[in-house]
Amino acid sequence: MTENDYDIVIIGSGYRAMITAYLASKKNKKILIISKSKNISGIMDPIEWEGAKFDKGYQFLDGINKHQKNLINNFVGENFLYDFGYGAASLTNNKLYAGHAIPYWPHQGNLFSLKLFIKYLFRYFIKSKKKEIDSFEDLIKLLPSEIKKIFSYECERRIGLKPNQLSHRIQDFPFFSFRQTILPDKFSYFLKKNFNYFNEIIACKRSTLGLDCISLYPKGKYIGVFAEKMKRVLLEKGVEIKDSDGVKIENQNNEKIQINTKNGDCINAKKILIVTELDDAKNFFDEMAYLDSSIYYLPSILYYFTTDKINSGFQYVQGNTVDNLINRANNMSLYGQKTSSGECVISAEVLDNKNSSLWNNPEKYVDKVWNEIKLMKLASKDQNYSKFKIFPIKKTTPMQLSNFDKNSEILLKFLKTKFNNKVSFPGLGKRTSRAFFLDDVENFIN
Repeated sequence: MTENDYDIVIIGSGYRAMITAYLASKKNKKILIISKSKNISGIMDPIEWEGAKFDKGYQFLDGINKHQKNLINNFVGENFLYDFGYGAASLTNNKLYAGHAIPYWPHQGNLFSLKLFIKYLFRYFIKSKKKEIDSFEDLIKLLPSEIKKIFSYECERRIGLKPNQLSHRIQDFPFFSFRQTILPDKFSYFLKKNFNYFNEIIACKRSTLGLDCISLYPKGKYIGVFAEKMKRVLLEKGVEIKDSDGVKIENQNNEKIQINTKNGDCINAKKILIVTELDDAKNFFDEMAYLDSSIYYLPSILYYFTTDKINSGFQYVQGNTVDNLINRANNMSLYGQKTSSGECVISAEVLDNKNSSLWNNPEKYVDKVWNEIKLMKLASKDQNYSKFKIFPIKKTTPMQLSNFDKNSEILLKFLKTKFNNKVSFPGLGKRTSRAFFLDDVENFIN
């Protein structure tokens, strides 16, 4: 059995673990990352196909501000990442809307948007009592019935669960955003700036709001290169990385916390930072293992196509059309690699978890997926694909279940009582965005 002492031990992998280690290294000498597997890159690990490497879906560092951009550049080097600017679009009712990722309801028709606006106005004047919100079902009850109906239907179809089974936090996913784009941008902007009520419930473009429109990526490469660079920098700084499953955390004494692993390691830490999902974290403590699962991993089928040209300047298009297959399509070769033969690659993240035929025979839907890519204008009307590859993945994005807040509260109370805040969980329950996690963990460490 080996025994080691550290100032900070970070349990987790991927971007969250490595950015946390970098920030912690500014104030601490001896830091260890414990990763569940040898692949510390996590979701940033690429798919290899046609002599090149491609991301598993959209992997930009976007939504960040200038301060966060400078912090990341200081980490990996000033010229390592290229700023592509914000390059999203939304496909709602099979109509494209640039510079925005969430549903653009005016594309459902003027009458549809007018009905929504009138209902919001009615709620503005008839103020109702605030209710406790745990599930997504609780949240969408606050929306006009037209939106609630769409969200309820698409929640079951895309995700495979009912709204009452999921946490209100799934509003962080673009299609299910609580803030709605119900009016053209200039009207939405006026309402947001002049009425706090509308500011909380109406959305408009980032550029219109004057927010930073930054999207960082290793141009011409893949996001795994960024992960590899982070790892190299951390190792150069003296940060240690171990892969070990079966982590158990115990209160050793008032000075240090003890971590035991299945590998036989016995590690002492002054402080522990957990950046895993809640379901993993609860198993680090024997007293918390009784908690029910709080995380559902979204099943998704990834379609990759080769084609002869880039047709669009959008980095990705969010699929917000009811009953369409594509949740998001990614213009991979606009910012990343091409195949070894020089062809461009477009990928599509397909969600339809009520459709067993899709999962049993995904090849049957190739042409339908490609036609939706054409609707998104990532390919022209007469453009064809030459090759395709399908990757069905049963567990992709983690989504919080309706008991997430309750279990989080129990775990945090336990950590405070037993470990006197020496074991912490920065970013717990925060938005899945890397920008929001960075903001939270930086505030925590500072």
